[in-house]
This record gives sequence, structure tokens and C-alpha cells, in this order.
Amino acid sequence: MTDPSAPPRILYQLASPLHLTAGTEVVGKRLRMLRGWAPSAEVAIDSPQTGPRAIESTADAAMVFPALREAAADWSDKHDAVLIGCFSDPAVDALTEIAGIPVIGPGEAGMLAAVQLGERFSVLSSDPTPKGLRRRIRGIGIEGSFVSEITVGGSVADLNRDPDTHLPAIVERAQSCVAQGADVLVLGCFALSFIPGLPERLTQAVGVPVVNPVIAGLKAAEAAVLYRAGLPRGAMQQTIRSAE
Repeated sequence: MTDPSAPPRILYQLASPLHLTAGTEVVGKRLRMLRGWAPSAEVAIDSPQTGPRAIESTADAAMVFPALREAAADWSDKHDAVLIGCFSDPAVDALTEIAGIPVIGPGEAGMLAAVQLGERFSVLSSDPTPKGLRRRIRGIGIEGSFVSEITVGGSVADLNRDPDTHLPAIVERAQSCVAQGADVLVLGCFALSFIPGLPERLTQAVGVPVVNPVIAGLKAAEAAVLYRAGLPRGAMQQTIRSAE
């Protein structure tokens, strides 16, 4: 970003070809929601032409980097930061290295927000969901605050297609998280994150804060751009090399 006073240019990079699996209207709806959540930024959205239909396993997550590698080399031409559209934060480090601009993992951003809001948190995920969440949490350094990961009984496709059908089960699973001792909940699937008003509805139903990691990731991306506003082009790559 050449002008520090200009709005940050943030790309929301979908991790799967949502325009093919759910339609361009769903992509457009998500863009409108993203812009509503980050009104002080210039938010764009992009959907890859290849890659997994959804991120529901570690094998799916591994397919994200090949699908995005070529595009990542050009991200810095139009964007100041990139938010990866998946709670599993696939390939964030590798894509940051290639892009030379901040590439934010919203899963990590959401869970870090959770530990600022309460003592113990649980994650609500789609079913199936990639394995290894506890290992990721251990790497972040917040395992002592983690209670559980609970699936809500619907796949990514199910939740995208007909979220209202799953709302009773989502509320029930949220209540079980609180019964286990969680005082903050994190939405661990972006099909959940883009259900309008879901965090507010869950908070009313279970009485604890609910973190939307997409919003947490957007705010982290805005902050990253602000921190780098005075750095010359290429400074991030030099920082990465110096840390190796």
C-alpha cells in the first residue's frame, strides 16, 4: 500500500471453487457480508478454478496450496493483505512466503480472539472436518484454554444449501459446549460464519460470546496492513529471510 492513509485492500481468498459448487450468487452474498463487516477496507473476493470442493479432511487442506500457488505470486499487485477462506488456515505460511504480503489464517485469529473474551473456548465445526485441531491449538500456545471441538451434524454442502434445517442441532451442540465448561464459542466452519445473525442467535440461546473467525480474520488483516504501512516494497520478504 503506497499511501498509508488509503483504505487497506484485502482479498478474501476462497479455498475451494465455491462459484462452481454453490453458485456465483453465494459468492456475491459473501462479498456483501464481508464488506459490511469491514466498511473501512476495500474488500475483494476470489474463487479458485480448481481445488477441493470443500475442506473436510487434511487431504483436502493439502490441495489448497497447489490451487492457489500461481495466483499468490500476483496478490501483492492488487492487495495489501489476504484472508484465506477456511478455518483450517491451509498453506498460510507457504502462501505468505510467495505473496510477500500478510496472508492471514482466520482460524488462528478467531481462536486468539476467543482467549481474549473468556477463560475456555469450544469450536463448532461441520461434519466431517479436518483432523488435527488440538495440534494446531498447541502450536498457537492456547491449549490450556481449549475445551472441545463439537461437530454440528451437517457437511459444508449441507450447511451452505439449507442452514435453517440445521439450526436446532447447532443450538443443541452449542449448549453442550457450554455444559462442558466453555465460556466462549468459535465457529469452526465458514458455512456457519456466513449464516446471517448466527453468532447473535447462539449468544441469546446459550449466554456466552460467539466468535465469527471471518470477522476476526478481517480485523487481523486490517491491523497487519496498518503495521506494515511504512515498510518499503520487499521488506516482508527480507524479514522472512532474516528469520530463517
